[in-house]
Amino acid sequence: MKEKVVLALSWVCVFISMLMIFNFSSEDGEKSSSTSQKVVESVLGIVMDKEDITPEVVHKYQFPIRKAAHFGIYMLLGFSLACAYRMTFKNKKFFPYIISLPTAALYAVTDELHQKFTFGRTPSFKDVLIDSAGAFTGILIYALFIFLFLYFQTRADKRRAEKNIAD
Repeated sequence: MKEKVVLALSWVCVFISMLMIFNFSSEDGEKSSSTSQKVVESVLGIVMDKEDITPEVVHKYQFPIRKAAHFGIYMLLGFSLACAYRMTFKNKKFFPYIISLPTAALYAVTDELHQKFTFGRTPSFKDVLIDSAGAFTGILIYALFIFLFLYFQTRADKRRAEKNIAD
């Protein structure tokens, strides 16, 4: 029962990630620009004095912060996909990780196509590459997390077994 709940929750995380991406892509160009401007101002407010944040400074950092947001949200999607596929295909060692990247990349392509039909937005192949790189990073982080978890679990099991033999 617990395993089914974890499986369901992992897929819920995938769909929440996809829904967030779809929602951001549904914003028209003006609203998207306004949203990213507010985010840039907030980020700059952490590292700069308020009086140093001019429209020129905001404009200078808007592009890299937007791309970092693309990377980050797809990193979350990649992580979620790796988790969900691993829970779905328990007996497959590498398959969950291998299928996660094309799934995320395909979603990135459809996301960019979706933007083509949103007023004031244009699709970008560069964004697909950034999104895919973010997903790949999320998949690697998840795989590393699982590897370390299993490694330390195996070491703990060996210590317990050695202790039981010694007793």
